[in-house]
Amino acid sequence: MKRSGEMATRKSLSKCHSPISQIVNQPFVFLVDSPSHHDLYDGYSIGMALRDALRAIRIPCFYTLATSNENFRSALTTRLPESIRQMQPSTNINAIPIIHLCMHGAPMGVGLTDGAFLSWQDLRSLLLTHNYVKGHDPYVCMASCNGFNGTNMANAFDSAFSVLIGNTGAVFQSDVTVAYMAFYNHLFYKNASFDQAVKAMCEASGDHNFYYTHGEQVKSQKFAEMQSHFVNNPWPNPQPSW
Repeated sequence: MKRSGEMATRKSLSKCHSPISQIVNQPFVFLVDSPSHHDLYDGYSIGMALRDALRAIRIPCFYTLATSNENFRSALTTRLPESIRQMQPSTNINAIPIIHLCMHGAPMGVGLTDGAFLSWQDLRSLLLTHNYVKGHDPYVCMASCNGFNGTNMANAFDSAFSVLIGNTGAVFQSDVTVAYMAFYNHLFYKNASFDQAVKAMCEASGDHNFYYTHGEQVKSQKFAEMQSHFVNNPWPNPQPSW
């Protein structure tokens, strides 16, 4: 069996090779797993299964089991920066984390193992750590029901993420696992764009409700909606008082 070597650059992640600096992009998966107590009953989760599969095909993966609100916050504020530093030991390496969040989701946010609930804005606040370290919005993969609702992290003045991938509704654990294996295989080993990788997710899982979007696109849309609202509902002109 032929095993592909790790690719340093991907078509979908902006290339930044130059004859002078020779910067090499090094994408990796930063997987945070917060399954329900029921999912952990046998000591194994779909997040662990994805971790093992990624490592088996030599896709760099940092895994954290975050069973509480405190653990989850620590994963994104402490372990994420540590993993970035580990993946870029020299100045010519640009580590690109793909933040993969495996947990139960709802239209208004995500739930953790201990029953804690984080709204999309709570999650956005935690993802700001990535912005501080890397200087740009993160790539986010939501392995949850209603994960595409993560677009609500963005607003008219904050794009919140570079790219977000997720499902628009309820999704079987088997489908989300197979889908993301196809996604990462295409992204890391087939030089696929995000569009091509998400199409592969749908084909592999048989669930065609996986989508992706760019944060700047969502931000622009929400800014246009805000402008339209102000046009249709102008501020009242204050009357002079005598």
